[in-house]
Amino acid sequence: MTMTLEAERERLEQRLRQAAKMEAVGRLAGGIAHDFNNVLAGVFAYGEMLVEETPAGSPLKRYAQNVLTAATRGRGLVEQILAYSRSQRGKRTPVDVANVVAETLELVRGSLPTAIRLEASVPELPLVVIGDATQLHQVVTNLCSNAIQAMSGGGILRVALEMTDVSGERALSHGTLPPGRYVRLSVADSGSGMDEATLSRIFEPFFTTKEIGQGTGLGLALVYAIVTDSGGAIDVKSALKQGTTFTIYLRHSEVALATADDTAAPPPRGNGERVLLVDDEAPLLVATAEVLSRLGYEPASFSDGHAALAGFDAAPGRFDVVMTDEVMSGLTGTGLASVLRRRRPDLPIVLVSGYSGPLLAQQALAAGVSELLTKPLQSREIATTLARVLHRTDKRPHRIDRESTASARWNRVLVKELIESCGDLRIQYEEGNNHETFR
Repeated sequence: MTMTLEAERERLEQRLRQAAKMEAVGRLAGGIAHDFNNVLAGVFAYGEMLVEETPAGSPLKRYAQNVLTAATRGRGLVEQILAYSRSQRGKRTPVDVANVVAETLELVRGSLPTAIRLEASVPELPLVVIGDATQLHQVVTNLCSNAIQAMSGGGILRVALEMTDVSGERALSHGTLPPGRYVRLSVADSGSGMDEATLSRIFEPFFTTKEIGQGTGLGLALVYAIVTDSGGAIDVKSALKQGTTFTIYLRHSEVALATADDTAAPPPRGNGERVLLVDDEAPLLVATAEVLSRLGYEPASFSDGHAALAGFDAAPGRFDVVMTDEVMSGLTGTGLASVLRRRRPDLPIVLVSGYSGPLLAQQALAAGVSELLTKPLQSREIATTLARVLHRTDKRPHRIDRESTASARWNRVLVKELIESCGDLRIQYEEGNNHETFR
């Protein structure tokens, strides 16, 4: 009896320690998201300019596109750290796993040590599952990263993707597969391998066999969380000095992939509209101003809220739209928006932040902000947002009531933010004849 109580106490203490670690990860992720997304915003801005300026088919264009792909993965990584710390579900859309693996391997090849050879077998035809594309990129990236680190003396990294049919229930090392058709991804290395004790703990958060400073212990825990959240299962085989093979099973879907016609079309352009642009990050301010100029707008840049307010007061009718950062010393973006809204109720205001949450969404709504965007932004997002707020018939902030379409849109933003904070909930949202369910 005493042994049982002691074991239960140890188990509860372990869970408490893990919860405390995840809370710390959440605080850390929220703290770094703003600064890291500011860095990525500059990468996106200049990367897109480089893609536009380089000739089609040139190596430089491919390099620039790979930079944008890497930046997109970086943005997704911040989102996934936040999601993991909140136990938040990813998006659920049809994803071509073959494309995900091919993109990830392109990045892996660029950083592969010369002593390691990559052997890949990825079909050209789509292999579709229902999941989150960013999360699946993380699965492939983390598995390849672990495999490479296990081969410090060199070796072979084998990555294979294929369709497979499971005729009867199949027990795996980490999960059970019901009968059906699956997309199977295997990542194998010829490295040091693992003993049974290590193998039994590899998916525990913060468990790592690497030296201090070389690993967080979250990579494989994130893989496990994503795969199981997607309804899949994992099989791991390893032996000391014989390498390791991770096999991921994700249920195949017959749902058609979404078309990308909207992103193929050129983004909407401005017609010389004057943008009051505010950001206290000087490099980002310069980059965003250049993006706006290339999109057909006339930016007037200010590095702090008070200077922007003084510039506005000098010529209140000069500006057509405001685009401001939120986190700035002195006067914040929402503080600036509140003052400008009182002085010109018809002025559209776009608020941008490196990290948004329910509190910021509520503050932005109260300040009369027209749109709330999260960094890092790409030029298409900037273009479509400015076109949307500038071409509204009524540019004033709408009253918060059930009949207001703008209010309903903001309420939907708040609902989504609250879901991100609360975890796995189902909320039914209704706007007129439109119905939407958030999970």
